[in-house]
Amino acid sequence: MRSAMASIAALLISVFILLAGSGLQTTLVPLAATDSGFDALEVGFLGSSYFIGMMLGCFAAPWLIRRTGHIRAFGACTALATAASVLFSLTIDPWIWNLLRCLSGLCYAVLYAIIESWLNDKSDNSNRGGILAVYNVVNFAGMAAGQQFLRLYPPSGFQLFSLSAVLISIASIPVALTRSTSPLVPESPRLRLPWLIRLSPVAVAGAFTVGFANGAFWTLGPVYATLKGLGASGAGDFITASIIGAVLVLWPAGRLSDRVDRRFVILGCCLLSAGAGIGLVLVPDGAAWTIFGLAFLFGAGAMPIYSLSSAHAADFAAPAEMVAVATGLLLVYTVGAVVGPTIAASLIEVTTAGALFVLTGLIHLAMMLLALYRLTRREAIPPEQREPFVAVPRTSTNVVELDPRIPASHDEAQEAIPDEPLPDQTVQRPL
Repeated sequence: MRSAMASIAALLISVFILLAGSGLQTTLVPLAATDSGFDALEVGFLGSSYFIGMMLGCFAAPWLIRRTGHIRAFGACTALATAASVLFSLTIDPWIWNLLRCLSGLCYAVLYAIIESWLNDKSDNSNRGGILAVYNVVNFAGMAAGQQFLRLYPPSGFQLFSLSAVLISIASIPVALTRSTSPLVPESPRLRLPWLIRLSPVAVAGAFTVGFANGAFWTLGPVYATLKGLGASGAGDFITASIIGAVLVLWPAGRLSDRVDRRFVILGCCLLSAGAGIGLVLVPDGAAWTIFGLAFLFGAGAMPIYSLSSAHAADFAAPAEMVAVATGLLLVYTVGAVVGPTIAASLIEVTTAGALFVLTGLIHLAMMLLALYRLTRREAIPPEQREPFVAVPRTSTNVVELDPRIPASHDEAQEAIPDEPLPDQTVQRPL
């Protein structure tokens, strides 16, 4: 394991720097847009545009890498993402900013795909789980670190956008200087949504719920924080608190779900995030530490649901089907993240910023009701027959290559999987 970590240390540093630049920009864009006079709906569109770009990037990455190679594709997308960050500070126009956010989302999806291809190339069956866990921690740490730069300059200036551009550019250095051979070109994702819904309705609904609620939260949470009187640096602390909550609860919740019905853990997470959302609606302006505490609870409840949903689907899927499961859940998540910010912004436009957490509370309540209904329709898989919990990042479809639940020979196995499950596959589990 140590030798594997040593071989990817430079790449993980690149990931940390890239996520710091991306995390800074994610919070900075809605704050700068608000300071520039954008209304709530225009800010919501910016979040939706980013996730549209992410969705396009999931499909574009294999084609681009196949055409140019990993290093050239990484350099090109880094250059585009850097240019986009600088252009935010040179023009103030909602249409142009939406285009730039879409371009940024596409570039980040390709960059994640390339990074994860390299990580998979450096891993084997004995260390894939460990590498994925470290990659998860680096993702969270980079996002949280990026928020702290908001203390340095006002969001309305060019400095923070320039700093984000610098970070994104520096992140390319370890990859550009690598002497490693390029990994295999990733396959284009295959979406088998009807099959996935039949396999696990709770998992599909959970992925959509996380995308909807968290997409709205990442986009409009900073605006909510500033309207509560926390300022730009307080908005960064608000997002950081939610990330810390996710980190501290994700693995304990996963381990608990290995022992009890995962749907009960999903129910608990939905209840926690909905309760924290109610608190965020009712909390008075300026109560900074109370708001940070509620953000911590919101992140602790809302963010683990995706990995729990993935684990629940894995319990009912054959090992060779896990690539299709993971790919489908990621794309369902992205669809939710596209629609969530715009719908939340529409409500905020006619009410108050607290409407953001009214909406997330409703979507989590709907998820709770579905999970309760499914508890009456399907028995839980016995703990000894379940796949172990794995915390799965929501970055690119290539991250499934690092999932230790997926057999190393999954490429050949995938070719043998029919588009629809065979009849005996659908009756082996209790309904």
